[in-house]
Amino acid sequence: MAQWRSHAMAAFAFVVVFLLSGAPGARSQQPYGSQVADCPNKHNDTGLLGYFCSSGGGGGGAPSSSSSSCQTYLTFHATPRYPDLAAIASLLGADASSLAAANSAASPTAALAPGAKVLVPATCSCTGAAYYQRNATYVAVAGDTLLVIANDTFQGLSTCQAVQEQALGDAPARSLLAGQRVTVPLRCACPSAAQAAAGVRYLVTYLVDEFDEVGAIAARFGVDAGNISAANEMAITDTIYPFTTLLIPVKSKPDVSQLRSPPPPPPPPPPAAPAPTTNRKNHTGVYVGIGAAAVAVLAVVTAVVAALAVRARRRRRRATAAVAAAGGKGGKGNDKASPAFTGGEVSVSISEAFSGLSDIKSSLKVFTYAELAAATDGFSPDRRVGGSVYRAVFNGDAAAVEVVDRDVSAEVEIMRKINHLNLVRLIGLCHHRGRWYLVSEYAEHGTLRDRLLAGGGAPPLSWSQRVQVALDVAEGLRYLHGYTRPPYVHMDVSSDSVLLAGGADLRGKLRNFGGARVIRGGGGEAFTMTSNIAGTRGYTAPEYLEHGVVSPKADVYSLGVVLLELVTGKGVDELEADGAGDPFAGMNALAGDLDGGSEDDAAVTRRMEEFLDPAMAATGSSCPREAVAMMVKLIERCVRRDAAARPGMGEVAQHLLMLHGVSGDGWHSSLEHYRSSGGDGGEQP
Repeated sequence: MAQWRSHAMAAFAFVVVFLLSGAPGARSQQPYGSQVADCPNKHNDTGLLGYFCSSGGGGGGAPSSSSSSCQTYLTFHATPRYPDLAAIASLLGADASSLAAANSAASPTAALAPGAKVLVPATCSCTGAAYYQRNATYVAVAGDTLLVIANDTFQGLSTCQAVQEQALGDAPARSLLAGQRVTVPLRCACPSAAQAAAGVRYLVTYLVDEFDEVGAIAARFGVDAGNISAANEMAITDTIYPFTTLLIPVKSKPDVSQLRSPPPPPPPPPPAAPAPTTNRKNHTGVYVGIGAAAVAVLAVVTAVVAALAVRARRRRRRATAAVAAAGGKGGKGNDKASPAFTGGEVSVSISEAFSGLSDIKSSLKVFTYAELAAATDGFSPDRRVGGSVYRAVFNGDAAAVEVVDRDVSAEVEIMRKINHLNLVRLIGLCHHRGRWYLVSEYAEHGTLRDRLLAGGGAPPLSWSQRVQVALDVAEGLRYLHGYTRPPYVHMDVSSDSVLLAGGADLRGKLRNFGGARVIRGGGGEAFTMTSNIAGTRGYTAPEYLEHGVVSPKADVYSLGVVLLELVTGKGVDELEADGAGDPFAGMNALAGDLDGGSEDDAAVTRRMEEFLDPAMAATGSSCPREAVAMMVKLIERCVRRDAAARPGMGEVAQHLLMLHGVSGDGWHSSLEHYRSSGGDGGEQP
């Protein structure tokens, strides 16, 4: 499943698949390959160089197909760069009119919705290299890498391994130059003899999307899930990943409607209206009756509201009296002095804050003030870890205790419902003398902001650690946006709201849910409005700051700023100073160069080096140039002023997951070689 089963283990699962290749079994058709980001290694046994024309891994033997050439279909997604069928046909070397016919489109130039899936008719042939493929020709631009071409431009219809072998003749990827014509072998295959005998006419090359699973794909195409698994040499329960392809064996021409997820069930029909009558006098009686009923209901509602208001005032007076009485007893650290507890029972203060006290107690621990004082050495300054947060120890386990004066009821309601590895977990709470104490899991490495700006303190983060933290935050936000009920947006994402935990293997955890808002509806277009603007300066999306629009795209914007800090090692204030008030000036200039604005590869390399946090060089870690280029392009999309032009959080997480798997030569070592060679004559990364 492309939903990565457990969101808490998404990155781990990808790395395992990335590093390990499954043992080959009996080949029934073609092997499924998931190591699409492992560009330096060919992975011949998993077919990443191309689907095999013959058995035994493409190295000879009896042909496994019924034909060396066949008609087939590929899938593709419309993007702003390829917004219609004509543009897609030009990229893939296909016929625009055939695309229009296959997709029931009136015109090849009619604009498609971003992300719309299309069918691409193609002829698939067995090449001399014993691989099925259809070749497309692509002209590289500055900043292109084999991984960007295969996974971004061609969306996974090819692989960096296949492009390197056929376009570069196994030459190093750094020889790819702007303006260079590149042969891109598109993945396709013809039915095997056994499949043809069973009535299979086409093997559709299907691009796996996020949240896809084999069973759902099979249902859309009207085929047996077992046949898809057999065609790809995998089990039905195997995980499938975005940027990979599946072969779908179909017995008739596919229809574009099969690419779309089934629509949600229709809403229930409205209750039947009473039968109309033709008697005017009866109508008048109905209207009079409705009016009288409305007046009666209004009177009842008014009485109930008044009664509730009186009860609330009485409860507040009792709470005030209880606080005053408790405040005059005992001393500091004495449990009897706490206004929130009397004889171990929860006082009216917590009862009033939450509608269902028993529900709160079932999901959270309600601490006494004495317990918190003992766990923090009386809230000693030595236990303060930042702001009003203290390190506490309960039975040998560390926790964080935050002291706040604000209303925390909404924040607690959210935190007690969420359960995700990358979101800070709330353990319990306490109310004492008008203050709230929130007890949550402890992150031993502090905030991301402090770590990035630590100077001579903690060791700098390596490139891989920065990508991992970015992926963690994106996964946490993706969970908030799509998997909580109701969905929430965080609305205060910043480097200070990201905590670092996990020992040597740093992991990011998002905190500060006080500004989180509920959004109604679903998907990236859901939004709500507010006049209460909060958040952290420099991270706030313009549509929220100017118009009060609350949506998942606001979190995408804020995460883009955090990504920029991760890459540059600079805080928002420093980025604004460098850009004369525009924190994105340097990033936008570099993104323009990477998109073809500069043909001087050496100059682009220097700008990329200047853009990166110099502290990363001290870590000795690999920092692949292609990964940096992909990150810059991702940041540029995230911080666009137009919210509709930003990617969704799911797409951001996909790209960061792919970046996490990118490997290659250490870019810093290449830069050192460049500098030592005098700049112009040295080897280019």
